[in-house]
Amino acid sequence: MKDKTLGVSIHIFGVLAVVAVLWAIQLVLPDFYMTMWNLMVQGDIDGLTDYIASFGYEAILVSVFMITFVNAIGFPSIPFLTVNGIIFGLVPGIIISWAGEVLGIEISFHLTRTLLRGQAKKMIERNDMLEKLDSYSCIKTIIMGRAIPYSPNVLVTAFSALSHISYKDHFIANLIGKIPAVVIEVWLGHDLLRFHEHWGRLLVLVLLVAVVYGFMWWRKKHRPKLAHMECHHQESDSISVTKK
Repeated sequence: MKDKTLGVSIHIFGVLAVVAVLWAIQLVLPDFYMTMWNLMVQGDIDGLTDYIASFGYEAILVSVFMITFVNAIGFPSIPFLTVNGIIFGLVPGIIISWAGEVLGIEISFHLTRTLLRGQAKKMIERNDMLEKLDSYSCIKTIIMGRAIPYSPNVLVTAFSALSHISYKDHFIANLIGKIPAVVIEVWLGHDLLRFHEHWGRLLVLVLLVAVVYGFMWWRKKHRPKLAHMECHHQESDSISVTKK
């Protein structure tokens, strides 16, 4: 009972902290949210690049915040990942984008599980879908879901939140899975915006990504039973450890 109360208190505190940060930004920069929204809606990549870069050294915090924020509310973060390679350089842009993605997805996962898990679980139990859902909810499958570039994070987050995967396992899967996805998204964005300079490297990257993910798709399609058994095995190990 105490653990449950502590968990609820932590989640409430987290929500209040996020609201406080959002409110503080509105006070300091009244036009910040409206400017970001307009640039995103218009698809103005050059304008978004210039606006974030205008914050100087604080641009890192602005970028991490925006990637975290849009992931937390279920919006796509592609525009920010696209420009980060240009603003900060390829490697720093990848690291900054990865940090924002991981933070945002974890916040979204906690909020989704806290606010929606109860109702969703009842609905799934009525349709006898809960066992099927959890049979594929292990670190490996979540990593694979997170590793797909340009896929909606909110779908994998919802799937994870409705399952029995632990917070720790989800964090590990999120931490690892977002690495290849972010590398590809930032790299492609960087080279597309500077196509005349990096068209050869971009072509090699696209071919490499196609081969790797094509092989992963083929392997998954021809080995579904094995993946199913691996998830069951991992889930059994987790239950055994919990009982001990």
